[in-house]
Amino acid sequence: MGTQQKDSTTTAPVTTWQPRRRRVIKIVVIALLILLLLSGGALFGVSYYFSSQILQVIHYTPTYDTRVLSVSAQEVRLQRVGDVMHPGEFEIEWPAGQAIVGPMVSSDATSATRQLLQTTSMLAAGTLVYWTRNVYTGQLMNNLGLRINEVNVPDALGNMPAWYVPGKLNTWAILVHGRGTDRNETLRYFPTLAKLGFPLLAISYRNDIGAPASPDGFNHLGDTEWQDVEAAVKYALTQGAQHVVIFGWSQGGAVVESFIHRSSLAHDVLALVLDSPILNWRATLVHQTEQRGLPDFLTSPAEAVATIRAGINFDALDQSNQAQPAIPMLLFQGAADSTTPPSVADAFAAAHPDLVTYIRVAGTEHTEEWNTNPQVYASELTAFLTQRLGL
Repeated sequence: MGTQQKDSTTTAPVTTWQPRRRRVIKIVVIALLILLLLSGGALFGVSYYFSSQILQVIHYTPTYDTRVLSVSAQEVRLQRVGDVMHPGEFEIEWPAGQAIVGPMVSSDATSATRQLLQTTSMLAAGTLVYWTRNVYTGQLMNNLGLRINEVNVPDALGNMPAWYVPGKLNTWAILVHGRGTDRNETLRYFPTLAKLGFPLLAISYRNDIGAPASPDGFNHLGDTEWQDVEAAVKYALTQGAQHVVIFGWSQGGAVVESFIHRSSLAHDVLALVLDSPILNWRATLVHQTEQRGLPDFLTSPAEAVATIRAGINFDALDQSNQAQPAIPMLLFQGAADSTTPPSVADAFAAAHPDLVTYIRVAGTEHTEEWNTNPQVYASELTAFLTQRLGL
């Protein structure tokens, strides 16, 4: 009788950890993708916001937030706020008038007493005033003793308002203001230039109050505004100018540099004078971001979005690595500039020693080189123009 053998084969238990592991991995991957999409969307949103700040058309308006504490015939004591401790000559405005204040007389923890140089009307204690680096605005313009005419410069976008001051020379001075300001920024330079005999043309450009807007309504940082400088040069040449000298402040410097590199009329320019110019918008945006305590990695995506929205060529606006035309330049830069990094102007001047006469002013903020010491500024400007133009 044979023995019966039992089947010893057994079924292996089914494990559940592998499908569970795959589900966990899938959930993690989906979560990461959602997180990436959300963060990417957030980054785009932040970049879009900051690109709007870059492209925004700004018009600074007076803010009467500095109180006059006391006033005499020679001095005014101001509440110690804002920029009232800055050295040199500035203007204060109030709804009924303007005054030029001079160097500091004394100061304490709450006030600053400064020389009172000129006034247009009675200034009383308790008045709230606006502090500005622009000098000779409003009624003070009459104190310049110059015949300042309103003219219109024909431009592809329409007429651009300008101020014209007659002069004896056949070389005109064309003055280009910075961002957020207007022709008033150029007034404090009129006396020196008029004394030298230059006819003066202080221009507006697209998006200025009273001037045509850019087609897309954006500020293009000089990438298109240079065409308005070209229109001003054409106007000067049709009105009897043989050559021009061009001045640019802040963004106006970027506008002027763009004109020099792109316009067929650049050969009519005998010299440039740039004051706190924005020579590298990328570096300026990083500088301003750091000044506000924000992470500077935001600037690159904001720049990219601004390029998409407005077509701005940031490479063309960067003068750091560009060859410069053989036009002599006087370059003023404040060492305490919080708007554009002084290191850019330092490097630019060092790279072009044969073209650039560099005046670096210690302890001075953006476009305040004249204000810090008007007499020294006028002397440097006169010496440069006299030597370069043989006046």
